[in-house]
Amino acid sequence: MTRWLPLYVRSRRLPAALAGSAVAVAVMAVSWAAFTDRPEVPAGLAVLTTALAVAPLGPTLAGTDPALERTAAWQWAPRRAGHLLAYGVVVVGLLAAARALGADFGPLSVLARNTAGLIGLVGLGAALAGARAAWQVPTAWAALGAFLAAPGGPQWRQVALWMAQEPGNRIAAVTATTFLLGGVVAYALRVGPQVAAAEAALEQ
Repeated sequence: MTRWLPLYVRSRRLPAALAGSAVAVAVMAVSWAAFTDRPEVPAGLAVLTTALAVAPLGPTLAGTDPALERTAAWQWAPRRAGHLLAYGVVVVGLLAAARALGADFGPLSVLARNTAGLIGLVGLGAALAGARAAWQVPTAWAALGAFLAAPGGPQWRQVALWMAQEPGNRIAAVTATTFLLGGVVAYALRVGPQVAAAEAALEQ
């Protein structure tokens, strides 16, 4: 393992964020198992749990000192893309592992789709509004989807409630993929130590 990885993980406060995601999933899973013998979690609650697991990602998308990081001769774009994608893989793993606690948050394909879309929205949020506010749009969107969770309907509704659609829904898959690609590209290229000092202020 190279030396930069532990330094990067510590500078982004990733251990605390991942612990927050794990606690969020565990609390929801244990609470569900305590109140019912049915392992299948309703779609709305599964969406909300996914959002709670993704939310701690936001603050990790910027270091504590952007000015200091601008002095590093790193290729930041691939590392930042890897940051988003790796965090998404961990979240999917946590949600899938919750079955051991008696809560089934849905098929793996749905967990991957919803996590990918929310991860992308966090990346877009970091690129447009800064890391501190990156979690707000995906969390609010997921909360709305949790309350209105119902599959089907006209196309615009399937796009708006993409997280609540059935497995294999093409519109939901395209929507989530679009958010993921947009978020990864925007975060990797727009936010980083390579940008000008005036732009770096947007992270604050």
